[in-house]
Amino acid sequence: MSISRRHWWQAALAQALGLGGPSGLWAQAPMEANPFTLGVASGAPSDSSVVLWTRLVPPNPYRYPWADVPLEVRWELALDEGFTQLVQQGRHTALPALAHSVHVEVTGLPAAQRLFYRFRVAGFISPVGQTRTLPSPQQEVGSLRFAFASCQRYHAGHFGAYRAMLADQPDLLVFLGDYIYESGGRVGEFRGPISAAATALNDYRELYALARSDPALQAMHAACPWLVIWDDHEVFNDYAGGPLQGQARWGSVARRCAAYQAWYEHMPVSPRTVLGGLQALLTGPAALQVYQRVPVGRLAMFHLLDTRQYRDDAVRCGIAGLFKPEDCDAARDPARSLLGREQEAWLQQGLQQQSPAHAASRQHWNVICQPTTVSPRLLPVWGERSFSDGWDGYAASRQRLIKGLQQHQVSGPVILGGDIHEHWAAHLHAGPGPTQGPIVAPEFCCASITSRAFGGITSAEIMALNPHVQFSARQQRGYGLVNMTPERLQVQMRVIDDVFKEWPSVGTAAAFEVAQGNPRMRRLG
Repeated sequence: MSISRRHWWQAALAQALGLGGPSGLWAQAPMEANPFTLGVASGAPSDSSVVLWTRLVPPNPYRYPWADVPLEVRWELALDEGFTQLVQQGRHTALPALAHSVHVEVTGLPAAQRLFYRFRVAGFISPVGQTRTLPSPQQEVGSLRFAFASCQRYHAGHFGAYRAMLADQPDLLVFLGDYIYESGGRVGEFRGPISAAATALNDYRELYALARSDPALQAMHAACPWLVIWDDHEVFNDYAGGPLQGQARWGSVARRCAAYQAWYEHMPVSPRTVLGGLQALLTGPAALQVYQRVPVGRLAMFHLLDTRQYRDDAVRCGIAGLFKPEDCDAARDPARSLLGREQEAWLQQGLQQQSPAHAASRQHWNVICQPTTVSPRLLPVWGERSFSDGWDGYAASRQRLIKGLQQHQVSGPVILGGDIHEHWAAHLHAGPGPTQGPIVAPEFCCASITSRAFGGITSAEIMALNPHVQFSARQQRGYGLVNMTPERLQVQMRVIDDVFKEWPSVGTAAAFEVAQGNPRMRRLG
């Protein structure tokens, strides 16, 4: 069926925005090969909904008959893997303007339910994915197992850590940023094509498609729902987002918009993430609300933060982003923010709801998920220096977070992070010094999936400079695994033996326990 570009564009927007459209508008373009080569995924779970994701990809991205054709994709959600007990099914229009990605937010589902899903198009059937809805916010939950991960540079090694994670069978995965690395591929790297740094939409799309071609990552996406945030490499190294208008020293608005769109196209997030709707994303510039709160029954509240889009510019102290804290007044400037004032206010409101005044409804644990280390981090570089790109460069933001946790007497605060490419377990103290004042929260940062640690610094050097750190492992790749009950949580620092193996061996470098009501961690074993 031949229709004008303007006609299908208007109808596609109407379909994608839920405004309806003429039935039978799209011809099913012929497909010469399976388009589900990037697998399936689910995410953004709640007690009554979940997002199902896939993307249709041609075997030859430069020549295929359905390049500019919206495609009707059928989806199915069932109680069993054989799809004999369907819960819901429907149709979704995959738009060429969104790289034929599919985001189906299925609502009206029962709480705490394991489900199976798949997609169909032009006679092809996708792999089957497994997902689940979460318990209702008022439901008591006996236990939760979840993993957390970050920093998966495709060119640096196999994503074998996900194969190990699969065996751990988490209920949920929290991804803390650096899903791709915008720098592309360099000569001499372990795998992947050589490419220039991403600057345009197709560049970013190719990097996501490359990452999602890894079978271990596909299997992990299909195994459980993901909660995702971003860090810098989804756009470019150490960028400060700020408003999406104007030209900043951190790069063009067009580049940020392209990166944001590609992230949305490849993440299992709700269409509601795009502020202004899909029309704003397609006609731009658009902002994405990545920060959110996710309750898991009465057991845990996940606070997912965006430390990129709203931050002030990095301080210009020191050398190459490394500064001496005592010599940089700007890092302590209370007017500067890592989260932006609106997100900070949102976070404080959420923490207030976890105070004793809300004892009848608050969760046992409050898990603050953000990309890096919140506690201070000194490095033995040119003396003793901190990174301006992290919370050390926004010390007033950190103090406002600490004050909120203390003032509201937040139940069971725990901080998760990534970014630093090492396992790190530390106590966040009230301050002003790294070990001064009471312990406010334990902090656990996971090693990278593949990305190498920075420089030749040893874990012993890190711990000598940072007495609040209880554990550091810089030379191993891996992820974090958390087993949580109302009374306690246990964190395992999982490590693989070789990032260059598709099927690595896995072990636990260290394990810690935190009891409810006592933020001091205890090492196990």
